[in-house]
Formats: sequence, C-alpha cells, structure tokens
Amino acid sequence: MRRLLVLPLLVLLLAHGGSAQAATGSSLRAQVEAALGGSTARSIAVAVDVEGLGVVDRRGATAQLPPASTEKLFTAETALRLLGPAYRQRTELRSVGQASGPLLRGDLYLVAAGDPFFTSTQLDALARSFAASGVKTISGHLVVDDTRYDRLRRGSGWKSEWVPQESGPLSAMAVDGNQWRHDAAYLADPATPVLAKLRTYLARKGVRFTTADARRGPTPARATTFASFASAPLSTTLTKILKDSDNFAAELVLKELGRIGRGTGSAAAGAEVVREQTGSSGTVADGSGLSPSDRQSTAHELALLSGSFGDLKAKLPIGCRDGTLEHRFCGTAGAGRVFAKTGTLDTSRALAGWTYTRDGHLVTFSFVLSGFSSGSAATKAIDRAVVVLAGATVS
Repeated sequence: MRRLLVLPLLVLLLAHGGSAQAATGSSLRAQVEAALGGSTARSIAVAVDVEGLGVVDRRGATAQLPPASTEKLFTAETALRLLGPAYRQRTELRSVGQASGPLLRGDLYLVAAGDPFFTSTQLDALARSFAASGVKTISGHLVVDDTRYDRLRRGSGWKSEWVPQESGPLSAMAVDGNQWRHDAAYLADPATPVLAKLRTYLARKGVRFTTADARRGPTPARATTFASFASAPLSTTLTKILKDSDNFAAELVLKELGRIGRGTGSAAAGAEVVREQTGSSGTVADGSGLSPSDRQSTAHELALLSGSFGDLKAKLPIGCRDGTLEHRFCGTAGAGRVFAKTGTLDTSRALAGWTYTRDGHLVTFSFVLSGFSSGSAATKAIDRAVVVLAGATVS
C-alpha cells in the first residue's frame, strides 16, 4: 500500500516540475534532460542559467539551428537599441501644390512610413484630417509613395504560399496587415490599391479629384504635409509582434532597421544591422524566423536574453495567460510565471525567455529542437523541461 501511495506523489511532483529538496546545478540539469526525453528530435540544443546556480545546461548550445520565431527576439532587441522604445512612424498626405481656398492645385501624395499596424480606420482618420484643411477639390493626381522600402514582397527563401498564409505582401504601404485582398495583382502590388480606399474616404468628406487615375512614385522633397498619422510607439509595436508572433510586422521592422541603419529599406540591409547590434554569429535571413536559412545558437539567444531582461520580458507571451502561450503551461508551475517567445516551424520547435523557480530565482532559458518525427512531442518536451525549472527549489 505504501508503494502505491508513493507513485502518485512522484507523478504530482513531476507534474509541477520539482522536488522537495533544493536543486543543485547537476541535479537540475539531469531533470531537464529527462524531461526532454521522448521529444523525437534528432537535434536538441539547450542553454539554461539559474540565478544562484549559474550555468545549468549547455547541451548542443553552440549548434546553429533554425530558431523559428525566436528570431523575432533579435529583431526586437535590435529595434530597441537602434530606434528606441518611443520611435514612431508617420503616414502622411503631402503635396507640392498650393491651396487657394477650397482648391488644391497639384498632386496629393500618400506617403507610406512602414507602420505595420496601420489600419483602414486610421486611413479614414487621415482623410478626415486632410478634409479639415478646407480643401474640397484637388486638380491633380492621387499618388502613393511606398519608396521607403524595397519591393520584395516576401522574405528570403519563403514558400510562395506563405504570402498571404503567413504574412501579407511586404510593403511600406501597409493597411490592415496587407490582408484585405488576396488576388494576384494585390499580392504583387499592395500599395496602389490603397488609393481607391483613400479616394472613397475623401469623397465621403466632400473632397474630390479632377482626375481619376492612381499612380505611384516618390514624393518631391519640397512637398508640404497636409495631414499625418503617427504610429504607436515602437515599444507597443514590438509587444504585439512578440505576443502574437506577427510575421508581417516583424519583416517591416527589419526593413525599417535597414532604412535607418544603412539607408536602404531592405531585409538584407536590416539583417546587417541585426548582426552588428547583437553580435550574431548565426545567419539572419529575415526578421520573423520563417526563412529556412535562419540559424541561431541557443547560447547566443541566452546571451541576448541575459542583457535584455528589462526591455523584453514584459513584451513576451505569458504562460497560460496570453499570446502564443495562452494555452500552454496551464495547470503547471509555469502558469503565469513563464515569459517566453515561441517558435514553430515544420522543421523546428523553440522556446526562449524567462521563468522563476518556486523560490523566486530567475531562470533564463533557450530551447531549440529540430529533426523530429512529431512536432507535438517536441513542443511537449520543451514544456516539460520549462515546468521542471519553474517548479524547482534552489535554496
């Protein structure tokens, strides 16, 4: 009977990831490794540090593996370093024409700023702000300027179906995540169709054009701003990207990094900035982690996290609370106490972030598993390992 009672107790302790005895670095490593059993993965990379214990695990930590969406941590950290948390992007209506009473003589330019969360409602607000200037007739063309970024609509190595399945077509002119149309013409040019929306919004406010065509091109340097709409601060943008693992927004942030850091709004230029700012020894092919060419090591991810606690922790999904961790860690020691970026690809499962031991010691971790026969088994193995850490007692 005593043996029958001991077994449920052991199961309960494992479910909550710890034991009654204080853990040592070696004992905790053994528990983490045991939790990873059954992952079905051929490649397992682990990097774990625990406050009070130091290095706990570095299994395969220098291997360069596909980081999946944990790549967004590098994009976000670089953006915070280079641009700052208060950075905003301004979508504008500009013209070189002169307003004479209700008449504006000249073209009106919609100048795209690369704001990844700009919406149709905000475009309507921009039109309202313009109408408040008193202009009723525009004797020129309506032109969209999306020259802030290049015209590559997808990331390096992406499968064709990933646009629009995983991301809208990339463009500095982003409206509703560039998901409001999916036809081939729109996927090739998501900027010009926005002018039809804008023309409609302006017409509803009594503003009309003497010409009906839509054009695209750069805004003359001498143009005057008639109306503008400022994005949310970068800190808010990055929180949305990390909580929801937004691929489209991450790619636009990468292009913005290229624009500001290298003078070229491209993913390639942005990747150079990421490598420079984070010291990445891996391969940065895109900003979201979708690319099969992305490679990072868990040791480098851990180093990034170790220097970014105050900047990134509050922006990450929380176990059993929100974002991509809303349904993970529920009913375990990790519920409400795991703050981590998820990563999910056909070839890779990853999780990187922080938790606390049962007695409040900070845990920094990075897991990447690849080459598995079951993605579900790989994810569950990572979660078991994190629950071990969250349930441990160090002192």
